[in-house]
Amino acid sequence: MSDTISLVWKKSRTFAVQVHGLEAVCSGSEDTLTKAARLWHEAGGYPLQLDIRCDKQIPVKAGLGGGSSDAAALLTLLQAIDPGRSVSEQLLKEVALQVGSDVPFFLSGSRAALVTGKGENVAPVESRSMPALLVMPTFFDISTSSAYRMLDEKRGNLQNVPMYGTQELLRIYKKPSHNWRGSLYNDFQSCSGNGIFYETLETVCKGYKGFSSMSGSGACWFFVSEDASQVHDAHKDIVAAFGPRVRCWITHLMS
Repeated sequence: MSDTISLVWKKSRTFAVQVHGLEAVCSGSEDTLTKAARLWHEAGGYPLQLDIRCDKQIPVKAGLGGGSSDAAALLTLLQAIDPGRSVSEQLLKEVALQVGSDVPFFLSGSRAALVTGKGENVAPVESRSMPALLVMPTFFDISTSSAYRMLDEKRGNLQNVPMYGTQELLRIYKKPSHNWRGSLYNDFQSCSGNGIFYETLETVCKGYKGFSSMSGSGACWFFVSEDASQVHDAHKDIVAAFGPRVRCWITHLMS
């Protein structure tokens, strides 16, 4: 489940960009690939005629970072066209942050990281390869902009959640995944507007040894465990409970 970005370019006196393959998911030039290319050029990238194609496989409005990882891949390709005329590393990071808060993470090449600030501070941590179940509802999705708006509106009700410093987060992260429960959380899940769906998922997986949460701003939800049998059993129970109302993938965390 990955997107493929293809880039055809030629030198020009003026800058222009065309993106193909995203017509079904966004209108006009509102996609992150167009935004990334234009900001790169404005930061000092030289004039090019760009023809970009995206073979889209990562579900949209799912909280999986598909658009952001695509933008990071494109910025990497643009930098490689002529290394002698690429923008500076600092400018590239600023461009990435303007495209989206999670683009700097994808641009960093880190498998796992603690990200702070507005997304500009990326501190790599040791990744943990664990089996994972990804569950995507088929009867609703969540736009990122709408999710952030709802979070801002409900932020006042989220003041009594635990807050941890970097070292404490790392200490928790190194524990077995079932020990993350009650410590690691996703603010978006409590204000998604689809609480019953996520509560049902949590109930189904309550007896299994692992950790579950909504992915990013949603709508996908995941369950991870060191024990692959726990993931497979949870998958069976969720399919039995929801049927065609969900799509599921059994995968693993990147290592």
